[in-house]
Amino acid sequence: MKNRLVFVGSYTQDIILGTGELVPGSGDGVTVYRMDDAGHLTRLFATGKPNPTYLALSSDQRFLYTVNELKEYHEEASAAVSAYAIHPDTGELTFLNRRMTGGGDACCLTVAQNDSYVMVANFTGGSFSIFPVLADGSLGTASCFIQHYGHSVNPTRQASPHVHQISPDPLGKHLLVADLGTDEISVYGINWATGCVTPNAAPAIRVDAGEGPRQFIFDPSGKFLYLVTELGNTVRVYAYDSETGAAQCLQTLPTLPNDCVPETISACIKLHPNGKFIYASNRGYDSIASYRVQPDGTLTPLSIMQTGGKTPRDFNITPDGKFLLSGFQDSDELILYAINALNGQLTEIERTVSNSATAVLFADYE
Repeated sequence: MKNRLVFVGSYTQDIILGTGELVPGSGDGVTVYRMDDAGHLTRLFATGKPNPTYLALSSDQRFLYTVNELKEYHEEASAAVSAYAIHPDTGELTFLNRRMTGGGDACCLTVAQNDSYVMVANFTGGSFSIFPVLADGSLGTASCFIQHYGHSVNPTRQASPHVHQISPDPLGKHLLVADLGTDEISVYGINWATGCVTPNAAPAIRVDAGEGPRQFIFDPSGKFLYLVTELGNTVRVYAYDSETGAAQCLQTLPTLPNDCVPETISACIKLHPNGKFIYASNRGYDSIASYRVQPDGTLTPLSIMQTGGKTPRDFNITPDGKFLLSGFQDSDELILYAINALNGQLTEIERTVSNSATAVLFADYE
């Protein structure tokens, strides 16, 4: 039996989201659980640090990195990013250091290039930062800070840039940056020796006006890019060329049923470890949409399952593909689902109280 730890991020203090909504924060910071073979969670530890709403692991699973989603931190008009060492036997996290990100409301981060860099997206700031990782897992001074400019058609949500994700492509030749405010994914060149980027390495990947690109993932081959749009409530499929950074849209599918009534924004997208299924979550019409991945990379819709929890902001799938665990920000819980390996269907198993849960990560240790 593996020692499986689960890391859950949360809002610990109130924040005003990009929607203008005031979200009360009642979480405990990063909460660490142990998951047994049946999926049952046992709480081990919590950090109590402010608003660690998104999390990322080093590839060797020795270090955890979190955003601190704030508009101001320690009297500086900036969010922050924090580094921790993980003690797998106990689940305890040891704080290493913190760096200011240079922009407000850091919302997403990625560990890249063999754990050499941590890349952070600043939502309200409309910018991103890149930090070198030092030998002890702590973060060095930023090697790069890039400010986006522009807007799109939604006057409430897109009056300015809102960077939501930054990740390298599978070959590591390009850096893709999703900007909800400008309706595009910018494609940068990246010099891994310096941690600096070159703009306009390839044409930006555009979406329809007002769709608001939020999160993207690649398939294992690196030939297909899957994007969820927050405002458009769609999943877009692109053929992607890692050599050139060029992308061609193959398909756009809804994440919602045709008769959906509640005002809804999409959130998270994940690929099942077997590569056969993709899942995307919706907030408002609180649900998880599932799709089957075809050999040509396109998707076939399977189902849109209402979750029973409120605001499934983030979820993740266990490395063995057996379970999907979702955090429900506004019903203060985690809900565990079993995944049918043949058809991708989700079946609820268990609910666990977890205040203001916003992010979920798994780590398996021997």
